[in-house]
Amino acid sequence: MNTSIYTSRQNIWNLLGYFTFWILMSALDRILFISYFREKITDFSLSTIGEIFYHGFKMDLSLAAYMSVLPFLVYSLTVFIPAFKVSGKWLSVYTGILLVFFALTSSINLNLYREWGDKISERAIAAFFISPKEAIASTSSSPVLFSVLLILLIIVFGGFLYYLLTSKKSPAPQGSWKTALIRFVVISVFLFSCIRGGYGRATLNSTVAYFSENAFLNHAAVNTHWAFMKDLIAVDRTVNPYKYFEQPEAEKILAPVFASEADSSESILTTQRPNVVLVILESFTAGLIESLGGETQVTPNFEKLRSQGLLFDRIYAASDRSDKGIVGIYSGFPAQGPESIIKHIIKHENLPGMGQEMTAAGYASSFYYGGQSEFYNFKSYMLAHGNAKVVDQSSFNQSEINSSWGVYDALVFDRLLKDASSEKKPFFKTLFTITNHEPFELETAYKFGEATIVNKFRSTAYYTDSVVYDFIEKAKLEPWYSNTLFVFVADHGHRLPTSKWSLDEPERFHIPLLFFGEVLKPAQRGRVMHRLGNQTDLVATLFHQLDLPTERYPWSRDLLNPTVKEYAFFNSKDGFGVRSNTQDISFNAVGNIVSYKREKNHSEAANKELLDKAKAYYQEVYRKFLSY
Repeated sequence: MNTSIYTSRQNIWNLLGYFTFWILMSALDRILFISYFREKITDFSLSTIGEIFYHGFKMDLSLAAYMSVLPFLVYSLTVFIPAFKVSGKWLSVYTGILLVFFALTSSINLNLYREWGDKISERAIAAFFISPKEAIASTSSSPVLFSVLLILLIIVFGGFLYYLLTSKKSPAPQGSWKTALIRFVVISVFLFSCIRGGYGRATLNSTVAYFSENAFLNHAAVNTHWAFMKDLIAVDRTVNPYKYFEQPEAEKILAPVFASEADSSESILTTQRPNVVLVILESFTAGLIESLGGETQVTPNFEKLRSQGLLFDRIYAASDRSDKGIVGIYSGFPAQGPESIIKHIIKHENLPGMGQEMTAAGYASSFYYGGQSEFYNFKSYMLAHGNAKVVDQSSFNQSEINSSWGVYDALVFDRLLKDASSEKKPFFKTLFTITNHEPFELETAYKFGEATIVNKFRSTAYYTDSVVYDFIEKAKLEPWYSNTLFVFVADHGHRLPTSKWSLDEPERFHIPLLFFGEVLKPAQRGRVMHRLGNQTDLVATLFHQLDLPTERYPWSRDLLNPTVKEYAFFNSKDGFGVRSNTQDISFNAVGNIVSYKREKNHSEAANKELLDKAKAYYQEVYRKFLSY
């Protein structure tokens, strides 16, 4: 019997070297991640870096053990089954394949984290396979040359390290089968222990790496490849990740959030049956809008419209992506963290949708989008929720499809104007803009230049702002204009233009909501409403003005009802938060820790009460998601 792998000192060192090789590769990935986002660490010290590596080391051990299992099993077969032969090159081939995937994952992760604020996950991969063209467009602002060089660097460095730590020698067999068996058991136990992370009741998960209220430090500690691997093979969306209370208790905690006095809504319209044009503005974050505390001169036309409209200046998006923003606006349904209900047609068909009540009230409902409406199931979602017509990229001539996403916004607004002139009244039209999206392309001049991604973003936002204003000016010439309410709201916030806010901070989700048109009562024009709320509150707010039923929208609250309590909830893949008039607090559901508090001296009792509301909110949202 060939017992060389266990009895030969050289082979024992080979196995240890291979295990060490993967630990060092995890360290390399973490070093690259920290270096790339160095500005996110306020206390950049050896102590801080040491804590990151210390808290992530258990995950590094687990990844190294996973990678070492197959080599260990193969070599075990050669020991205990003498007839089993394997090429001496197989381990190099196996490692080479893993290295390529390792390098790709590391590079993609840096770009995703820069854009989304989340590490690579099953969600990102699913988005690519569902809509590869749109996914590529979303990340085409990434530095391609840097990404390619980084991949090559990781592969070359990894290959050198592998050669350095493993030997190509094959010592002659020696030792007894008892010794081989003992070593087999010891190494098996060792690898199993590393994989599992110990012998407590709970198996290893990303929580073990969390140690700080600074979300980035926790993200840096989490082993990128271990977490990604687990997300791919262990995704179970049938279990509520936000289980904090028994259902009756959760409902009791939430009751004050949705309590209000009936028939207390302020009336702002001169008619209950205006035409309604809902414009959903892609990535139109508050950071672009001067009146919301953002930059000046990027959206000057929005300021003109605001001066004649009703602006809600404390509105927050349900989440950080378009698929969740659309559902938040149109169905008044909050985001579901790691899930997205619009991806599940059977589930999203059970949601309510604004177009259904509007159509039942006699409105002609339609949806306009310059891209492929199959993206994120927009087409099936809109058709299932009362829209008789969907106008998308396929509705235009091939010569008009000039951006990586599809048709530029100006042409889509022109199509809406053309259709509105010939369709029955009243109408309800929803238009989702597209140009202000990565890679921030324009066929015209870039107002702020195109030297940096930030200035390209400013330029496409300026374009969208100009196109919206041009649309309004053209609409003023139409006979239906005087009886039309225009509603402008963003789908989500954005890391740009400041790259200042993390997903734990409500400012990342701050967006505009503007009512505009001659159907606004004169006293409402130029008014700024300072009440705190969500984009999910649009449905109830609008429907109460139109005297339409809101019973199917229990998550939506009327922003014009002064008896409604003021809260804004926001959610990302790994966590959630809530803003009140006195405190902001965020919670990381993976690490099970508070990740952000605005007021550090706020009482712990008050913090707990507010956080319990957020926990109960997302527990019940996900429970409802599972029930659809």
